[in-house]
Parts: sequence; structure tokens; C-alpha cells
Amino acid sequence: TSLERLDDLSGIRGDALENAVVSLPEELRDRGQALLERAAASTQQQRKRLMQIAASLPPGDRIRGYAVFSGNKSGCTTCHAMAYIGGRFGPDLSRIGQIRSSADLLESIVLPSLSFVRSYESVIVVTSSGKVFNGILRDQTNDAVTLQTGPSTTETLLRESIESIAPSQTSIMPKGYDVLLSPQELSDLIAFLQHAR
Repeated sequence: TSLERLDDLSGIRGDALENAVVSLPEELRDRGQALLERAAASTQQQRKRLMQIAASLPPGDRIRGYAVFSGNKSGCTTCHAMAYIGGRFGPDLSRIGQIRSSADLLESIVLPSLSFVRSYESVIVVTSSGKVFNGILRDQTNDAVTLQTGPSTTETLLRESIESIAPSQTSIMPKGYDVLLSPQELSDLIAFLQHAR
């Protein structure tokens, strides 16, 4: 019912939604199928928007892109390291140009919830007292789990206090960089990352 009320389902991970629909009771399968169709349409709409952004970007300059990457406006180095400088909350980008195309980089920046980097998927932990924590699972033992909830913050929660742990549907990386950055800045940032090898 909560998902049906959402206007935009593009931030919902397709695999998680499919698994949820498969496990629905028979009487709810039609509603679940309708959600899957809406989610697919939302994702298709987002990909169309991504293609429009890509087509409208001017040529990028990697030297200016370094200034965008390291500047306060984008805040990239708060979460991402490059050549041992920067944060460790997101993936290390030192050699990102070897494994990601310009189109992949644009998608990761503009629509980060469309795909997740392995070992950087976020989870939602709900405690028995009703507190909700969202972060990346960094450590777990028989007694406790440790989440990284921000670039410099962690939470260690006792397993006895945890009611549930589930994959998050959205990336820790915020979306909206296509609005925050100008088309030229976005293009320059992609050019810089593409040359990180």
C-alpha cells in the first residue's frame, strides 16, 4: 500500500521489488504486478531523461573537472577517495575510468539508485525501540552490527536490539547533481573521472 502511494518508483531496486512481489499472497499478486510495471516505466523514464542530459552536455575538460571533483560545491572528496586523498564512505575512484564508461559515470552521478556498487549497498536497520538507521554494513559479529551512517559516523547496534535488517532501496549517494552542477561542470567532472586510470 505504501509503494502504491509513491509517485515515483524509480528509486526502488528492481530485484528487491520482484522478490517482494513473488512472495505476496495470491490475492495481492495483481497489485504486485501493477507495481512492477509502474517501476519499470519509471526506470525507463529515468533512462530517457539520462539520455537527454547526455545529449545536451558540452565537451568536458578534465583539468576543470578536477576542480569540480575537489571543490566544495560537489563535495565529492567528502565520500570518495582518489589517489589516497578523500573519504572512504563511497567507492575509491582512483581508477574508475578503467572500468566505467562516460555513460556509466553520468548515470552514477545523476541517478545513483539505478545501480549499486558491490559492498557499498546500504541497509536499513530497525531496532525494537523503533529507531531506524540507514548505512553501509561495515562489520558484524554474533553480538553486534556496525553501520557506517555518514562519511565520519558509525553506529554499533547490539543484535538483541535489532528487529530487522533489510536492503535499502536508495543509494547513500544523493541524487540531484544534474541540478546542483551546471551542464559544463557535470561534463568536466565526467571527463576528469574518465581519465582516472
